[in-house]
Amino acid sequence: MDGVGIWSRDIGPPEPWHSVTAVCFAVCLCGARFLLDKFIFRGVTVWLLGKRAASVKIDEVTQATIIKCTESMWKLTYYATLEVYVLKILFEESWFWDSQLYFRGLPNQELKLSIMLYYMCQCGFYLYSIPALVLWETRRKDFSVMMSHHVITVALIGISYVTR
Repeated sequence: MDGVGIWSRDIGPPEPWHSVTAVCFAVCLCGARFLLDKFIFRGVTVWLLGKRAASVKIDEVTQATIIKCTESMWKLTYYATLEVYVLKILFEESWFWDSQLYFRGLPNQELKLSIMLYYMCQCGFYLYSIPALVLWETRRKDFSVMMSHHVITVALIGISYVTR
């Protein structure tokens, strides 16, 4: 009966501080989004839109375009940054280069800090995205679909992490 159940005897359940890390990522991502929107993305958007957005009076259409553009810049920045981090993790792992190592040591594979941080950052992003979708982002036709996507994604990341 060794190793029966969700966790093996050697690895055990995740530490409680891992969940706190996800919440910290969510708070930090909210702060990063606010600062980037205020000091970088809005200025870049106005510059990209040219004369139309540079005027003193900005009409509703231009304002909506600026808001949508800053949202897109935020998502591009987040996903590009995370992709670079994931590539860094992958290039350091021996199993990335040799597929025969994928399952070596199962079910007692050690969860490295870099992979745990990736999990918690992704979980934090989707935790942050739930209130951001309600309070911050432009309300779109697919609001309910996106909200359910974010909630289900948080649940799936959590279940995947806990049952690793």
